[in-house]
Amino acid sequence: MSAPTVREATRADADALVVLRALMFEAMGTDPASLADPVWRAGARDWFLDAVGSAGVRVVVAEVAGAVVSAAVGEVTALVPGPSAPNGSVGLVSNVATLPAHRGLGLAAACTDDLLTWFAERTDVTRVDLFATEAGARLYARRGFVTVGQPAMRLVVPRG
Repeated sequence: MSAPTVREATRADADALVVLRALMFEAMGTDPASLADPVWRAGARDWFLDAVGSAGVRVVVAEVAGAVVSAAVGEVTALVPGPSAPNGSVGLVSNVATLPAHRGLGLAAACTDDLLTWFAERTDVTRVDLFATEAGARLYARRGFVTVGQPAMRLVVPRG
């Protein structure tokens, strides 16, 4: 196997990023039937096409032998300032996923480290948030992430 390359994603990576996004949702326990839905896949593809290279977003991929096998997304979000984000600028890490055949090689860690460097050196965020699966929590804990006390809650707003 050739050595992996970690790089910023390009628009040409959009389809591979959607595949990895579906793997992330699978790991989070999302209903398998909904993972094949072409509506969200098309929306995600469009999002990647628009977001790659835009201000406040960094999409990082790991390639092996020219194929994208792992990725992570970083976004700068603006919130009302508070004690843990005095300037209101918060980073969000998401879409961290690796194809099964390439897991355990440190590729997700390398993509995450790239994002953390970007947040620290090229943005004004004062906090970085993420939602981790049980399997992924160890990777983030090694990088200083801690579990916070508030459980995530969600309300789905029906549309059209």
